[in-house]
Amino acid sequence: MEFGSRRISTTMPSKLRSSRLLLISLLLLLVYSTILLRRPTTPPNLVSPPPCDLFSGRWVFSPETPKPLYDETCPFHRNAWNCLRNKRENMEVINSWRWVPDGCGLSRIDPTRFLRLMRNKNIGFVGDSLNENFVVSLLCILRGADPSAVKWKKKKAWRGAYFPKFNVTVAYHRAVLLAKYQSQPRPSDQDGVKGTYRVDVDVPADEWINVTSFYHVLIFNSGHWWGYDKFPKETPLVFYRKGEPIHPPLDILRGFEVVLQHMVSYIQRQVPAKTLKFWRLQSPRHFYGGDWNQNGSCLLDKPLDKDQEQWSEQRSKKD
Repeated sequence: MEFGSRRISTTMPSKLRSSRLLLISLLLLLVYSTILLRRPTTPPNLVSPPPCDLFSGRWVFSPETPKPLYDETCPFHRNAWNCLRNKRENMEVINSWRWVPDGCGLSRIDPTRFLRLMRNKNIGFVGDSLNENFVVSLLCILRGADPSAVKWKKKKAWRGAYFPKFNVTVAYHRAVLLAKYQSQPRPSDQDGVKGTYRVDVDVPADEWINVTSFYHVLIFNSGHWWGYDKFPKETPLVFYRKGEPIHPPLDILRGFEVVLQHMVSYIQRQVPAKTLKFWRLQSPRHFYGGDWNQNGSCLLDKPLDKDQEQWSEQRSKKD
């Protein structure tokens, strides 16, 4: 390199060789680390377990099952249905059954953890006594985490409780058909009919139509009232849509289907999208010696087997 009249020697070739070696080393290190990151951390033939289906399983008799989380003193009990206080036989046996899902575990509910997760939120149940019984049990369980819980019957709730320690409300709204229905006078042109019940298939019951925005979680159910045991031919259901009778008239099971279609449509349109929504199905009958209104009784102390599950014959018969 020339600088003025002097020639200055330089070491650039050796520095260049060093830089190239450093660059190649870095590239090799990068490639090697990339290969390591891409290598599977588990054997390639290991298959991920399927998701847990809590609804597929079986009842298991387990005498070592811990005692119930509440007793007969729970203030949210329904007195007539307080099996503990009314000394129903074999309660220890009944409480020894537990549900075991197929292929996964199901831990016992932790009321404190549950209420912490639901802090500042409200849970609403809408439907018939199937939901009501569930609510009563849930309220009594949660009370173990907040003994200061008080009864709550605002917003047309049939029963419920407020847990001040966590600012959580859990309530049940009684709407056995989900749709609005009301009794009507006996029609003069129908012999043998004592009166009718008008059902507006497209109008939610007053008990829940204006409260859905209050709840962060809603659980709906209906089913057991949709039978001729509840509404016999002497007092039938008459279905209306947009304020007018539906023609031709619907039988009770077809009416149930139409009501569900309209209620689901209403929920999708009117209930806030952020609200978590569930639907509970119907449970099988378990009466012996007759149905609930025919001197039947529930003497079982174990779950029904598959071949024992029964649905009231009156539900599909008019006579």
